[in-house]
Amino acid sequence: MHTAFDRKDNAHPAEITALGISKDHSRILVGDSRGRVFSWSVSDQPGRSAADHWVKDEGGDSCSGCSVRFSLTERRHHCRNCGQLFCQKCSRFQSEIKRLKISSPVRVCQNCYYNLQHERGSEDGPRNC
Repeated sequence: MHTAFDRKDNAHPAEITALGISKDHSRILVGDSRGRVFSWSVSDQPGRSAADHWVKDEGGDSCSGCSVRFSLTERRHHCRNCGQLFCQKCSRFQSEIKRLKISSPVRVCQNCYYNLQHERGSEDGPRNC
């Protein structure tokens, strides 16, 4: 399942039917059963460029968490994990994101923060000595 499957702005999700990589290995292409093709760029420096799963700034005029409207004084921030737009208050959390190979804490929303912490806790689970 690709990251666009569960997004609010993807009203008609579909199963993945094809995967491809560009000849220069700079893009990953994903085809779905509705005939759409999604394209992701591959970064030489993970976590250093805008993620392809981010909602475009124009795509949201209010916070996905609390619905406050964005303005000159209420800036929009992307959760680095889910890509949704949030206000400062709803995106004040920071976490590593192993699946994106981001090892320094970056801005995430509250829901992703708790999910990422839970995943991290599961990985560091009890060990037999």
